Parts: sequence; structure tokens; C-alpha cells
Amino acid sequence: MQFSELIHLANKDSDHSLIPKHVVEEALLIRLVEQKFLDLFSKGRVNGTVHTCVGQEFSAVAVAGQLTEDDWVTSNHRCHGHFISKTKNWQGLVDELMGLESGVCKGIGSSQHLYAQGFMSNGPQAALVPVATGIALHKKLNKLPGIAVSFIGEGTLGEGVLYESFNLASLYKVPHLIVCENNFYSQSTSQADGVAGNIKERPEAFGIRTFEADTWDVTKLFRVAKDAIQFVREGNPAFLIIRTYRLNPHSKGDDNRDADELNFFNSKDLLNVFLEDEEWRNVSNGISIKIENHINSSPRKTLHYSDYAKDQLPRDTTAKLGQVLNPKIRMVQALNEAYRQTLLDGSFHIGEDIADPYGGAFKVTKGLSTEFPDYVRNSSISEAGLIGVATGMALMGTKSFAEIMFGDFMTHAFDQLISNASKMHHMYAFQTSVPLRIRTPMGGKRGYGPTHSQSLEKHLLGIDNVGVIALSSLLNPALVIEETKYIDCPLVILESKSDYGKFLWTDTTTHSVFREQKAFGALKLSPTGATPTITIVSYGESARHIADNLELFFYETDYIPELICVTQLHPLDISLIEKSVNRTGNVLIVEDGSISFGFVGEYVSGK
Repeated sequence: MQFSELIHLANKDSDHSLIPKHVVEEALLIRLVEQKFLDLFSKGRVNGTVHTCVGQEFSAVAVAGQLTEDDWVTSNHRCHGHFISKTKNWQGLVDELMGLESGVCKGIGSSQHLYAQGFMSNGPQAALVPVATGIALHKKLNKLPGIAVSFIGEGTLGEGVLYESFNLASLYKVPHLIVCENNFYSQSTSQADGVAGNIKERPEAFGIRTFEADTWDVTKLFRVAKDAIQFVREGNPAFLIIRTYRLNPHSKGDDNRDADELNFFNSKDLLNVFLEDEEWRNVSNGISIKIENHINSSPRKTLHYSDYAKDQLPRDTTAKLGQVLNPKIRMVQALNEAYRQTLLDGSFHIGEDIADPYGGAFKVTKGLSTEFPDYVRNSSISEAGLIGVATGMALMGTKSFAEIMFGDFMTHAFDQLISNASKMHHMYAFQTSVPLRIRTPMGGKRGYGPTHSQSLEKHLLGIDNVGVIALSSLLNPALVIEETKYIDCPLVILESKSDYGKFLWTDTTTHSVFREQKAFGALKLSPTGATPTITIVSYGESARHIADNLELFFYETDYIPELICVTQLHPLDISLIEKSVNRTGNVLIVEDGSISFGFVGEYVSGK
């Protein structure tokens, strides 16, 4: 659509008398709250930045205002109108931007990061769209009422994860409505310079039905939005294009649009037209007084740093040691049985090629989709998309396991892990948890080459509120996987490609194996009948390789080794390692990967 056609839409005649009074009042409330935010920002009373939706208010009221308490909305950086229309809690929104504990996220999230039952927003473009697909899938699988609605701007059409979401929503046939508020500018870039092709044809290429309306014909907008919502309630994904115009700058004062253009759209703005009438000016004044009275109410609390400087990571540091006796089965079989148990406990698994008859690249999930067809799902080749879907399922309370076929491809999933899953517990003021488990084979030694054999642990260690655990055939993985159900934060579970075919460690003739009796505790392999003189620290398949060669190590060095196999790489508890090193006086740390800034560096720092 050309910009000239937008001008034509704004110029057309429509009967505004048919718009219900409460609709105009809600749109006016949104505008006055937004204008007050700009005023507060200029006075230094707002935390962070502000992106107002002035000019687009009827879009929010027409869609979010027609939803039920069972529906979920995900929104973007320009989210205030959507939030007010969905929740009606404008007071909590005002307090949030003022950094108050009475805010909807206790003043932590501020403008772009809002959460309430049935609503969440985040700043990065398209980040929450696959999450909403996951929420919609959760509702479908559990036969729950409600739909998922995602608001995006037309600039978001440049984000690849949006198309991953289109594809997955269409493949899974979930009740997901994606609303594109097309205001013809992506920050300062005009649509002509930022969006190629026909917007309507993009979702249609995925078999998704598209609806169209604009904010100058509000009666039609409400009718079209109602039709789109009903179509989605019937179990279909859909796309709704709402053509509109943003009257204010992208953020505060950063606007380089033509003054004549702004003047034209201000003159055609429906709220401005209504405010030419004295009756509506009186209504506006009354709303402004309510907002001002709320802001000027008695002083309210702000959180102290210590109130939210906490996480969900397993940090228990005291534990007894228990002897380990593994069954004589291969690692891949043990993993299959462990993940089958998670499905019996109600978990959800998604990944590329994990369903039967293939059963995963390394056959870890063989047979599981046959037994649990709804809860073991093949994904398209969409690492970010499938992690987003699993995040949405996890937000709804389902322990979700997402497989990335090779650890090398974790780079495609980083945005979902870092922008969404890792942050949600904190930025939404502890109102929600994301029990997401990303499992992936890591490491080399199988000759798969430079893009299928990397060890990327260093890029995962230290992400806020994300635990990292490394499985090893030294220990039955069922014990570790069982413990994941008690952890509410996201976890990255590293499996080793070179470990899958090995039998679990059962050699108890030369070494005794003990495990810390706590979540993801480390292992200690102590020589039988000898005093160790060196501590070797490792994890995963490398630890198993060392365990298989402990006698050779002794013959070659004359050091009697005690091996510590670390399961939990982050957060790293070095208490068991420290006790061993205090006895032996020597330590050797072995890890796969590059030299700098990895597991070894973390150990040395902790030591």
C-alpha cells in the first residue's frame, strides 16, 4: 500500500456518531495517560524511556478491548494502549513507569516490560510472537478457553523469527491472532525504505487468513477485529492489518517527519475531531483530573535493590556424598528412559526431527512421539521459533524440553533465551517463571566438522537466571533429569555426541564413585586403597574419557588422580573441588573449547 492511499483512508468520510461513547472514552484515557507520561518524562519522574501510541488508540480498544480474561496478549515497545484496553489498570501502569512498588511490575519493568494476568510485553521486535504461539498451543492441547493475540508494528516484518512463528502457528493450527499496526514508519525509516513487497501476502504465503481495517473508520475496525477474533477462536491462526498513524515521535522528541504531513494527520485524527466538541473537552478534563489526582496521591514505596537481587538458580552448597551404582545400559537408552519419565510427569518436548520414525538425530527421543503424540512435536527448522514456543508453554506452567539438534545452532536460539526466558522472572517482578529446558548435544570427537562440533559452553555460562548442566555417562542421567522438575528457572542441558553410545560407568573395582546429594551434584571418583595426590576436574564426555584412562594417567605421571566430574556448570559450586584440592595439593582442569573465559576461568575466579 502506498502512502497516498493512507492519506485517502484518513480523508474518507465515516459516521463517527455510531462509535459507542465508552469506546471513545477509553481511547481518550489512553491518549491522556500517554501525554502525561511525556510530561512526567520531561520532569525526570519516569524510569527509562517512553514510546507512546498517540494516534493509534482505537487499534488497542478495538482488539484488546474485545478480548476476555481467558485470552493472552503479547505486545511490544509501544504497548501502553494495549495494556490499558486489556487490563483496565491504568493506575498500575502509571505507577510502573514512575518506578513505584505499586506498579504492575513493582517498578522494575517500566515502559516496555509489562506483565499482568493475560498480558505481557517486551521491547525486542517479534521476540514474543513465538511465545504467543506457544501459549496458543498450550490452550489447544489442554482444551482451554481463550486465544493468544500478538501486536507488532510493520517494521517487525523485517524480523526472521516472525516468519518462523507464522509457519509454526499455521502448522500447529493454533488460535493465534497477529495484529500488525501499520503506521508506515519504523522509528524514523519510512515503509517505502524498510518493507519490501506486499504486507498482506506475507502471512497468506503460510496459509494464514488476513483481515484489514484502519483507525479512521472505527465502526468497521471494530467489526473486522471482532470477525478476526471469532475466526481465531474457532481454532485458526490469523493476521489483522490495522492501518493507522502515529502522531507523536517514535520515542520522546526524535521526529524528522514533514510538518505538513503531521499537521494533516492531526487534523484527521478522530480524537482531535471529538475534542472540538465542548462535551468531549469536559470529559477529557475530567479524565485528566483523575490521572493527576492519582499521580499526586500520598508518597508510595520504591523497591530497594536487595528486594529483587535474587534468582531461581540452584545454589545449595552443603550436601552429603552418596555412592553411585549405574545400570548397565547405554547413555542414549538411559536418556530416552529419563525423557519418557518427564512426559509421564506432564512435560512437553519440541525439536527438529525428534518425532518418529526418525526419533532425533541421535535417537534420544525414539518412540516417544508414538506414545505421546501431542506432547512430542516436530518443529520446522526454526531454532528461535521452537525455543519461543517452548517458552510460551513453560510460562503456562508446563515443564518444556526444547531440543537444538547440534549445540552449534544454539546461536540461533540466543535471542529467545536472553531477551525472553532468562529475563521474565525478574523483569515481570517474580510474577512468573519459565521452566524451560533446552537440551543439545555439544562437543566434538565425531568428525562432524567446524559447524557441528563446537563446544560453546563459554557463551552460556553466566547468563542471569539460566542454569547450565552437563550430563556424563559416569552417572545415570535419569537422576539429573528427575531433579530438573524441581527447578523453576530455565536450564540448558548439555549432552555429548561422543557419550551417547557408551555404557554407563560401572567400574567399581579400582574407584569408588560418590555423588553430592543435592540438585545436579558433582561426582567424585576416588581410587580404592590409595591416597590421591592430584585432583582432576572436568565434565561431560571429557570426564568419562579421563575416567577410562585414570590408570594410564598414573603410569605416565606417578600422580594418583581423584576425578571430580562437575554436573552443574552454572552456578558453579566449587566446594567439593576445594575439599579435594586441599587434600591433594594439585589440580588439573580439563574442558573442551577455547582457552579464555570458560569453565576453567570461572573455577580459578571462584578459587
